[in-house]
Amino acid sequence: MYTEVPALIHLYAANQSDTNGFNLVDELPKLLYKNILEGKLTLWDSPKKQVAISPNALKNIENSNNATFSNVESLFINELWTSNRRKTEFFIAGFSFLAETDKGRVSFGYVDAKEAILILANNFILTNVNGPAELSFINALYSRKYDFALIQFGNTDFSKNIALAQKIKNDAFYSKKKVNGLYLLPTSKLLSYVIEKNVADKNDAGSALIKGLENFLNSNKEIFFEIGGNKYYDFHTYKNELSITRIEIVEEWQKKGNTFSYVPKNIKIYINNKPLNTLSFEDIEKWNLLIQFKSIDDILAEKKYIFSIFKFNNTFIPSDESALYLKALKEYKWTQVSNYIKYSRNN
Repeated sequence: MYTEVPALIHLYAANQSDTNGFNLVDELPKLLYKNILEGKLTLWDSPKKQVAISPNALKNIENSNNATFSNVESLFINELWTSNRRKTEFFIAGFSFLAETDKGRVSFGYVDAKEAILILANNFILTNVNGPAELSFINALYSRKYDFALIQFGNTDFSKNIALAQKIKNDAFYSKKKVNGLYLLPTSKLLSYVIEKNVADKNDAGSALIKGLENFLNSNKEIFFEIGGNKYYDFHTYKNELSITRIEIVEEWQKKGNTFSYVPKNIKIYINNKPLNTLSFEDIEKWNLLIQFKSIDDILAEKKYIFSIFKFNNTFIPSDESALYLKALKEYKWTQVSNYIKYSRNN
């Protein structure tokens, strides 16, 4: 049993598995670095916060050591651990950054988590096919879905007993104890896909959707120019019929048990292979458009059309593997999509 014992954990970039869905070592330094250079976040010399390191001083450290803050291989997280026989709690206090160079190890300083909380809460980390649709940095940090080593715990010296560090870590987080404040990753994916006219089936719902949008924009040319048509054509002189060649849809797919639900996020319409502005579905709803007596949301929810996925969370996928990824969602664990794809490729 212990209360608010200072702990330092180490995340190494190469040890982060893609099945975690994200890589904090790759992404967190980039986010904090950008905000430090813009003067929105203070970089300190150490957790004691006695000396602030200016953006110019940080640049000098990088240049003199031929190293980059945003590309470190090691991330250290300062935490406070509390644990008893029934539960464990952890509080993230800050972050330290270390680079390995030809001249040795270079410390880039310390960022206070409280000072960075709004940045961490309002920015999403890149997630691969195994991760959730959208994940803020703060939720990623409190998910504990990453590989880490305990290297300091209070005044305990692990140099002569490395096994003790693993024992303390396992007892706190990987025993039967409840971990308070742990963020549970949602079962969700962000899918970007293309709908094109189905020339083989005139009754295809995707073709009907494209035709309905086409008719609407031809009858409301002013809207066409407002949503990006003016980038390509002149409002006063363009009189031709508009032809939609494809539309791209971004949706959040959610799974509860064996039930799927789809939340449309945005749509991009291509006129004569030229992309118009990306539109939110709130924008589309203002058109009050019905296609075959159905709203666009209804058509998308039914999924009675042919489509091809080209992006899965933040991962672009080959067009010829669209069906394979869809099959993975229907038949396999949503946190193990990459394993399913690798297995299917090899068999």
